[in-house]
Amino acid sequence: MEKNKTSLGHDFLKMLGRTKLRPGGGVITNWLLEKAQIKKDFKVLEVACNQGDNLIRIYTDFACHIQGVDMGQTEIEQCKSNLKALDLDEEIKVEQMDARNLKFLDESFDVIINEAMLTMLSDADKNKALKEYHRVLKKGGLLLTHDVALDEDNTEAKRRVSKMVNASVSPMGAGAWKNLFESNGFEILDMKTGPFLLLDKTTIIKDEGPIRAAAFFKKAMQDEYRQRFLMMKKMQEENMNYIALFARKK
Repeated sequence: MEKNKTSLGHDFLKMLGRTKLRPGGGVITNWLLEKAQIKKDFKVLEVACNQGDNLIRIYTDFACHIQGVDMGQTEIEQCKSNLKALDLDEEIKVEQMDARNLKFLDESFDVIINEAMLTMLSDADKNKALKEYHRVLKKGGLLLTHDVALDEDNTEAKRRVSKMVNASVSPMGAGAWKNLFESNGFEILDMKTGPFLLLDKTTIIKDEGPIRAAAFFKKAMQDEYRQRFLMMKKMQEENMNYIALFARKK
């Protein structure tokens, strides 16, 4: 079977040229950052930093202390390469690390940002990750999360999403996400939900720019990729939403 049919969903989209893999698009990341009101003396951690897009942007915008972790060795290597190319490898440190076992002292950070990652964990592992976020956040620290929410929170809906991304994933309905955060010691200060926009044309133009967006769709419509791309687009339009949670450690 061709690699494009067996690769993970996010790897398939990255191969097509999508660089910002966020369920609600960059506009929802912006909403979370505006809520956080990050200051220069804040210590910020991004979990699942991928290739460093958020890290670089947040450092550039706020000049705060920021570092990133990701489970993937390839992602960390790409992130380090990007930081070095921009001469930011001394200002922004990244390392390979598991969200369920963060190698940081208690109460180390003012803000944690985590986008489109918790869905990839089992429900038990979601709890482990959130307990770690709670541990390393300072009292009153902020958690900014942006993830996938299902229209229907049931086993069949999760099976369809797992089939789409070629991985066993565990998205939740909006109510279940809220309960998960609250049961792990977080107060929800604000919450936003809406249609899943990762493959929405207008969102891709805003996120990637017109020329890169055009290149993305041209490649997606090539014979070898078209079937999987259209299947993913159809399933996302039918079953999925985004959810953004702006929360505070109690």
